[in-house]
Amino acid sequence: MAQPGPDERGPAHGGRGFAMGEAFARADANNDGQVSRDEGWTWLQARFQEVDANRDGGVTIEEMRSYAQARMGNRGPQQRAERHGQGMFRALDANADGKITLEEVRPFAEAMFRARDANADNALTREEIRPARGMRGGHHQHGDRRGPPAGPQSN
Repeated sequence: MAQPGPDERGPAHGGRGFAMGEAFARADANNDGQVSRDEGWTWLQARFQEVDANRDGGVTIEEMRSYAQARMGNRGPQQRAERHGQGMFRALDANADGKITLEEVRPFAEAMFRARDANADNALTREEIRPARGMRGGHHQHGDRRGPPAGPQSN
């Protein structure tokens, strides 16, 4: 039942990202239709371990790039996506040592969780994390004047 439908595998597969995909189902460990703070953190830790290829507790930009390329079928990211990824990496690398640790990621992840938790019940539903109308892949579409995006799709 947790398998994604044909349009639920994420943007790289023509789907609608975390909210509609397998990732949400995997994060929702107790299958109650929402992702609690603990479930979200457990999911994020598991994804971090997947990216940390050498298992040293830190993810480098090269590990992130290799992971993304492997997930994209070795199609390289577009320049814009690459620049965005590098910018996010620098923002998360609080001590500027060239590696991101879970301790550096946690404040950002918690802030994003709080930002998406519209009813402050410490759980995210698919509706709370689904991009707003006029948004695609978490990015503001040209011509939509309703305001900035609500934030990343992950917790």
